[in-house]
Amino acid sequence: MYREPHLQKKSDECRDLWWVWKKFWDIDAYSDETKEARKIWSDSVYEFGEMIREEVKTNSRYQGIRM
Repeated sequence: MYREPHLQKKSDECRDLWWVWKKFWDIDAYSDETKEARKIWSDSVYEFGEMIREEVKTNSRYQGIRM
């Protein structure tokens, strides 16, 4: 769980997209639908990473923490 609501919302979105991809994977791992679902999930995870990176840079809660 994230303290910041926008990060939690994006995390939940990524989780839901992963389940969509997993359902397609279980049916046919090499179908076009599976590939597209994986791409959508991957793009969402990338955006989530960018959101976290920006939060760490701008939120005073994380200032002074060594990374």
